[in-house]
Amino acid sequence: MDYTFLLSKNDNICYNILTRFTQQPDQTLNKEELTQSLSLTTYQINKYFESMNADLALISKGEPCYLDEPNRGQWQAFGLNSFKLQKVALLYLNRSPLFTALEYQFFYANLYTKKEYVAANFMSSSVFYRSLDALEDILKDHHFYQASSLYASREFTIRLHLFQLYYTMYNSVSDPFEPLNPLVADMISAIQSQLPDHLNPTQETKLSTFLRVWLLRMLNKHPVEKGQLQIKPTAASQSMMAQLQDLLADQLKLDQTEFDYLYSFLVAQGFLGFDKMREMARNIPAVNELTEQFMAEIKNSNVLLTTHFINDSSLKESLLSIHFQFTTFYIEPTTFIDPGQVDFFADLYPAFDVAVSHNITKIQQRKDVRLTQKMAINLYFSYMFALINSIPPALMRDQVHICVDFSQGVLYTNYVIGSLDAFNHAHLIIDRHLTPDTDIYISDFHSPKVKQTQVIWQDPPTPVDWSNLADLILDTKRSKLPQLFPDQDVSTKGSDTNEPQQNRQK
Repeated sequence: MDYTFLLSKNDNICYNILTRFTQQPDQTLNKEELTQSLSLTTYQINKYFESMNADLALISKGEPCYLDEPNRGQWQAFGLNSFKLQKVALLYLNRSPLFTALEYQFFYANLYTKKEYVAANFMSSSVFYRSLDALEDILKDHHFYQASSLYASREFTIRLHLFQLYYTMYNSVSDPFEPLNPLVADMISAIQSQLPDHLNPTQETKLSTFLRVWLLRMLNKHPVEKGQLQIKPTAASQSMMAQLQDLLADQLKLDQTEFDYLYSFLVAQGFLGFDKMREMARNIPAVNELTEQFMAEIKNSNVLLTTHFINDSSLKESLLSIHFQFTTFYIEPTTFIDPGQVDFFADLYPAFDVAVSHNITKIQQRKDVRLTQKMAINLYFSYMFALINSIPPALMRDQVHICVDFSQGVLYTNYVIGSLDAFNHAHLIIDRHLTPDTDIYISDFHSPKVKQTQVIWQDPPTPVDWSNLADLILDTKRSKLPQLFPDQDVSTKGSDTNEPQQNRQK
């Protein structure tokens, strides 16, 4: 979910412009084109230029980060990167009246009166009340209350989307609700003592954000509904619950339903190991349904030479983890959501691309799952990585055979073969001798006896040579697709993971 709708109008425009800078390799924008695309006057665009520079000065803390106009009509950003863009976004969020209203509505409405909250936040009463009145309709317009997992209860959905908001906007910049820092640190230590492995920094950040939303919703008297995810008590889980209750004793009583909710999150994130996830997944039929559906798609889609030697356990574990998170605590990602990167994987793994895209189309047709474009793209990458890590090139039908044969002898031949290891993710099979299966022949001299495509390197290959070889490998893989998937339109480069697969069939 894109939470920039919470920003004020002017800050939203500034954030839009700064984002465009980061998307350009030279971080340069044409002022006139920018003015027209945003429907702004010259006076307005110049005011935004001044405002953005003031904001960049606030978040850069002495580091050079600013906008300039080195050439007339050309704006250029200096020192602007994704981290500074995130800091600007957080600056805009925290000064948004709508965000202040949101925090009151979801975290403090049962603890303070509106008058007390307005006074504590030093804001205009009229602005606060106007924002609070508008908040509900705005949240509905942006599907805030629409479940993004199979658990469609209102409180479960609200908590998940609040977590996504704070995790997305605060991650790596600062901690939300900083007064909670000491308590959250103690809670993480208590949880860590019962985990099989030490939490990595990204995992600890995720857990820290989750705990803050969880605590504040409980304190504001919004309990999670019963009958959601239930756990089977163990000595370790009971010990964890007891430690957390001791830490929270002065503020609230931790009941079993709320602890199960927290524990389920730990399971979904893989913090408690795969066995716990598999145990809980037995109570969620959709997890097994989606996993078996994907396995059937891979085995029946002509992707593999054989289905008997596939590493079922490795792939099934990866798929179960993907589907458990997808159906429970699905956290809409901020990375691995670029549709442009799908083309890269579609080119490199065309057989996987067809199978993965077809399976995502089946999920889109389910009535119990809401799949946005970002979710579909992220799911595409998750499936791709699961397949790449579980299925060796030797099992793939779209493998490319390369014969390396240099007149300089075995040393140079082995050097090139070793260098080709950089392409091992492209389902390459290296042939020591020319065979009927060979697709590409690499040598230092052209041979009239070789009928296959020949690549001649009479000097050590340059980066351009390697790039040309990569293009040839991709062309070779694409040329094999019509034979592997005669019913599919494989002429289209890449995959649109938000477009039904059947629309791309002949």
